[in-house]
Amino acid sequence: MKLIHTSDWHFGMALGTGSYAEDQRHFLQQLYELIEKEQVGAVLLAGDVYDSSVANAEAIGLYNEAVTKICLNLGCKLIVIAGNHDSAARLSACRELLKASGLYVTGRLSRDLEPVLLDDGKVAIYSLPFFNREEVSALFPEQKEKIRSQETAMMVVCDRIREEMDKTKRNIILSHALIINSELSESDRSARVGFATAVSKDVFRDFDYAALGHIHKPQVIDSHIRYSGSPLKYSFGNEEKQEKGVVLIDTDTMHQTFVEFPPLRERKTVTGTYEALLAREDITGDYLRLHVTDRYAGLELIAQLRERFPNLLDVYGMSISGEERLSALSVEELQTLDETDIMEKFMAENFSYQLTQEQKQLFQDVLQWSREEGDLG
Repeated sequence: MKLIHTSDWHFGMALGTGSYAEDQRHFLQQLYELIEKEQVGAVLLAGDVYDSSVANAEAIGLYNEAVTKICLNLGCKLIVIAGNHDSAARLSACRELLKASGLYVTGRLSRDLEPVLLDDGKVAIYSLPFFNREEVSALFPEQKEKIRSQETAMMVVCDRIREEMDKTKRNIILSHALIINSELSESDRSARVGFATAVSKDVFRDFDYAALGHIHKPQVIDSHIRYSGSPLKYSFGNEEKQEKGVVLIDTDTMHQTFVEFPPLRERKTVTGTYEALLAREDITGDYLRLHVTDRYAGLELIAQLRERFPNLLDVYGMSISGEERLSALSVEELQTLDETDIMEKFMAENFSYQLTQEQKQLFQDVLQWSREEGDLG
């Protein structure tokens, strides 16, 4: 039997004032094609389906499209756990009813984890959603004194599974966890502040495979422990060069193959003079962070560059003083500026002048007067 391991879809993640929905649909189309080509029996989704616990309508619609296509149209099972970004209760709503359609969702941790059995019972999938050690202490009160860290909490839960699992089967665990010494990307924002919750790879001993989510860089932790990574490049820096895709697993041999999915758009950091950047024909469709070496990163520069590069996200340029140090302005920041912010930046960029509080108040009074006069007119 063949399985696909994927994670960290982050449906609903903001892209400036837009979204990644078009890029995520491109990923999903490649996923559907692989399921059909390889006759995949089940997809394992290791958490962070959504980017927020309060998912927007577009994100929910995209998830509904995906599960309907995978489970009903392709006849493939989908096994999902909640990650730290998901709302466990919302994600697992109607979970018992959904099982009849081949969708198995685990939102919250329970003391006794019943596996999903596949391939006539020869493969057992244990779903371990994101949890904190207080939840484990409540579920295992007899071991409360032992549970002093995320490591010991995870070990208690996995020991419970090891006690019950049938070792004649292929035992696979699906988990959303941070492994010590795993490599992070800039988009792993929650993991960067959550090192206290890191666990050792030893917690997953004796499983035939640990399908992990939480970290966005695809990586092999051990021969049987792996992060599939996020399907898209959600940040600049080291993530720009990462291959993105899914892990294909053959449960007969437990052979793993990383299948790369080319993105709809690349994410690139490009440096050059203003004229040299404008002359680039090869990056017009990419998500860009531009370093302009001969101009200040101001409102006018961003407006000019966006005409040429519609997917521009960040601009770095010379500081006002003309030093080599670069200053930055994101397109998202530009789109949230109010009139006073724009005036402040205009004065700084053109005259190297900082407005006083009295001048700001005068400007706001004039704006208010102008609005009132416009309403009267």
